[in-house]
Amino acid sequence: MPDNLKDFLITVCITHFKDTDFVLNILYCLKKLTKNNYRVIIRDNNSPNHFFKKLKAGIQDYDNIFLYRAEDFNLTGSLAHGTALNDLVSRINTPYGVIMDADYVFLIKDWDEILKSRLNGKVKIIGTETPLQTMKGFPFLYGLFFETETFKKLNIDLRPGNVLKGQDTGWRLKDNFLQAGYQGELLFAKNTRVYQQGPFAGILGVEEYYLNGNNHIFGCHFGRGSTLGSAKYKKGCSFIFKIPFISRPLRKMRGKKESKKWIDICHKIVDAR
Repeated sequence: MPDNLKDFLITVCITHFKDTDFVLNILYCLKKLTKNNYRVIIRDNNSPNHFFKKLKAGIQDYDNIFLYRAEDFNLTGSLAHGTALNDLVSRINTPYGVIMDADYVFLIKDWDEILKSRLNGKVKIIGTETPLQTMKGFPFLYGLFFETETFKKLNIDLRPGNVLKGQDTGWRLKDNFLQAGYQGELLFAKNTRVYQQGPFAGILGVEEYYLNGNNHIFGCHFGRGSTLGSAKYKKGCSFIFKIPFISRPLRKMRGKKESKKWIDICHKIVDAR
């Protein structure tokens, strides 16, 4: 991997908060599957020390990582995530940028070259579909690939607005791009609550992503990674996962088990590419 910034084509931005195993999974998959020269910037949102130390040790296996910690950072939830993403995007100095949730991963060889080749004079961003009504039909932040110059020119604030109205992190993306005359392309989602033909069948509430014209799974989003998926087990599960006091540790236990299974499947897919 090159040492000089000018030799990098892509910057991958990741926010870390207590989801270390997911971030290390991203790094493993990127190293195996990425065609172009890239670097990764990881911002730690003041995680408890043992998470940060584990991540700091884990990145020693890679030579293209810049990790920094936002100490004394006390924001939470979507506001914390959006604030971190604004900071990360400001640090991109390469022709192309990527934003990834810690529990999202690209799973196809040369994913970056494939996405780059689909950008043009009108399409400046490509990424994951979302069920959020405010972002329907436009790429969302789980996994995004974009032309840096255009993204920065639009000066998009990625912090949430009124979350109760669906204005979650990144909700301004769609309007800002479309109003400027640009378009986006989607990676289409298939949720394992209803779709059972993909490699992650059997893991609840996982979004598998597919690209038009490509038969293989392109990416995957575990969902609720920093809480090990705890919240998603309230829906479509046994009543025991909804009982106050009892349910929370049970959901966390299930999330820990399923997140490990999810990462193992990611590695098997990547190693077979």
